[in-house]
Amino acid sequence: MRSLAEHFRTPTPEEERLLRGEKLDMSLYRPSSDEAFSAKSLLPVHQAIRIRQHTRFCAFPWHRHDYVEVMFVLSGSVTHHLENGEEIRLGEGELLFMNRFVRHSIEPCGMEDIAVNFIVQPAFFDFALEMVGPENALGRFLLDALRTGESGVPYLYFRIRDCRSVQSLLESMIEGFLEAPEGSQKLRRLEMGLLFVHLLGLSDHMQLSADMARWNNVVVELLNEVHRNYRSFELKTLASRYHMSSSYLSRLVRESTGQSLTELLWRRRMEKAAQLLRDTDLSILAVSQSVGYENSSFFYRLFERRYGMPPKEYRRMQRGGKEKNGHESGSPIDRSRG
Repeated sequence: MRSLAEHFRTPTPEEERLLRGEKLDMSLYRPSSDEAFSAKSLLPVHQAIRIRQHTRFCAFPWHRHDYVEVMFVLSGSVTHHLENGEEIRLGEGELLFMNRFVRHSIEPCGMEDIAVNFIVQPAFFDFALEMVGPENALGRFLLDALRTGESGVPYLYFRIRDCRSVQSLLESMIEGFLEAPEGSQKLRRLEMGLLFVHLLGLSDHMQLSADMARWNNVVVELLNEVHRNYRSFELKTLASRYHMSSSYLSRLVRESTGQSLTELLWRRRMEKAAQLLRDTDLSILAVSQSVGYENSSFFYRLFERRYGMPPKEYRRMQRGGKEKNGHESGSPIDRSRG
């Protein structure tokens, strides 16, 4: 980390102008007087992600941006202010995801306050969302990033200074950009997905916006239970654990996520089924049973409703029209469907 901080310590040309007393040139960040910072101003054409050193020696006034900003602090600290009055003071080794269109300002940074921003187009997060699923705070953040309009999850703040695996991954990502600024977008998409998978297991290191108080511990636990135990999930067991009625818990989930528990469970099971169809040679009957559906005909209907095609056709398309012999053709369900 210290070697990376040293790399970025020397003032950039923009920072040298600021040290000479010039004002921050806002045209570098937005194409017009509009308040929103624009990805078009900061990202090269045909590139969905890049890194940019956070500019020191000046305050950033209230602004929004049409991209997702991921800030990783290499040394010192960086302080953000949100419109609702919240203050986020990022220390060394800490990570902040700021969602699209969230109005915020940033205090001036000194020489030793060194941070790197990942400037990310929303579509870049498709793969990360598939890896972590939508039924958790990270997934909700990604869904908001992929949608337009106001964000229900304005930021995710991770105190991960002591999490060496995540620190190493972030440092490796930054070094990759330094070595090859125009490097493989596919590789970087995979790295971002891996970052979210790492963070998924660090919920105790994560701080959510105060506006997300409704995402209480009970709801988070229930959604994690759906994600982990989708095959044999039982609402009554969890309701009993928290001394609540099943109907009250279901209503709490709908109010928090905008979806019914039945729909969340269905979506999770279908995501897992799709993954098994893509990545394994299990028969479709075995896939159906592994995600909790003993009635294979019912599974077929639910899968086609979710993906617009039967499981067998989905597998064929995912494998480029080729199927392995001796697996699907031998399953009872395939024979019955011709």
